[in-house]
Amino acid sequence: MKKQKKKWNRVHYFRRKKSTQNKVGHPVYVYGTSGRDSKYLVFTHTPNPPEDYEELKHNIDPEEDGIKKSYVKKKPEINHSDALRDADKKYRIHEEDKETIKKYKK
Repeated sequence: MKKQKKKWNRVHYFRRKKSTQNKVGHPVYVYGTSGRDSKYLVFTHTPNPPEDYEELKHNIDPEEDGIKKSYVKKKPEINHSDALRDADKKYRIHEEDKETIKKYKK
């Protein structure tokens, strides 16, 4: 039996990963949905391990731009939509970082 490829609907909005006992929730940029799954890029202030992240020119949180650096994970993640919650702040991708984000959306 041939496995069907998922069809991803294009969407563009910010959410936040839910915090767990061991991990703090990070802001994510959702750019695709398929059923209850979401495809997204993860942002952080502390890249661990550093080689998995690329530094952005501007912070995604306009209030912290110029104060803290922001990093995007190079590999997109796919997870159930229940693992995400509404964003607690207004995030944005700066014009100068749009090419970097576009490079990692697969």
